[in-house]
Amino acid sequence: MLGQGATETTKGRRWRRFAMAAAMVLAVAISASPVWAKSLTIGTGSNRGVYIQLGKAICDIVRREMRGYACQAKTSKGSIDNLIGLKKGTYDLGIVQSDIQYHAVNGTGTFANIGALTGIYSLFSAHPESLAVVTKKDSGIRTIDDLKGRKIDIGKVKSGTNATMRLLFEAMGVPLNSFPLVANLDIKNQYDGICKRRVDTTAFLAGHPNSNLRKLIKLCDIGFVQVKGAAVDRLLASNPYYVRALIAKETYDQMREDVETIGLVATVMASDRLDAATAYYLTKAVFENLSFIQSKHRAFLRLHPFEMARKGMTAPRHPGAAQYLREVGRLP
Repeated sequence: MLGQGATETTKGRRWRRFAMAAAMVLAVAISASPVWAKSLTIGTGSNRGVYIQLGKAICDIVRREMRGYACQAKTSKGSIDNLIGLKKGTYDLGIVQSDIQYHAVNGTGTFANIGALTGIYSLFSAHPESLAVVTKKDSGIRTIDDLKGRKIDIGKVKSGTNATMRLLFEAMGVPLNSFPLVANLDIKNQYDGICKRRVDTTAFLAGHPNSNLRKLIKLCDIGFVQVKGAAVDRLLASNPYYVRALIAKETYDQMREDVETIGLVATVMASDRLDAATAYYLTKAVFENLSFIQSKHRAFLRLHPFEMARKGMTAPRHPGAAQYLREVGRLP
């Protein structure tokens, strides 16, 4: 027994020495004068979306704070395209919606047929993409419980809006076939649908303020539906990539009150090609210049460093980003 105990102690010492050595290697790599790569390329989204604004803001910070580093934010087809770009080496960084990150890591949802992606890391999260359920102000619809028995639009098939609305009604225990009409409208038909009362509600999952929703508010007398209650609690408990969100009354003209809702989170990801020093200094530069990012779009006004360090991420944390976030107390 004594011999066995001695062996276990020796093994424990070896593991501790290994862990300490690994930590020292990472610390040395980060603390050494960084040798910047030639450039960084960030995969974002459409030219009219919020992702491209986030990518451009990050690149501005990189060029200013990481001297000698070039940075380019490129438009893309969105989260899945950005993940593919990370795997292929087309992008060094990619902005990825939190649900897509979750499914990519776990091999579920869109990735069920191809399996989990490996070699991808999260750095930090950014702004929420909040669900806005809207209706005509005189419809009598104030909360999600008021949607029962109404004509509803849940967004285009395979869109984030559509997926979120389906999960919401599932959490409410209300089957879609119980509604008199369930539409899958694109943005052009959303305007006519709600303004001409072909549907009672429509929805947007987006960073706010959103230009399409702003246009709809100008066209019609639009009000917001509160998305809260026990059903929302159940949805959040079952789907960890969703978060509670708030659309502040200052976000759009004619809003009367803050709107409680749910949302996904934009996350910044990298592949295992990104070295620890670059990830460390990039994360440091972003967190130390949040006010600059906040000035670039109203969707970024509520960025908070604690939430950016913890919300919406299921992929392993990049070691360089984790090192910085632990140093400043954002991670345990």
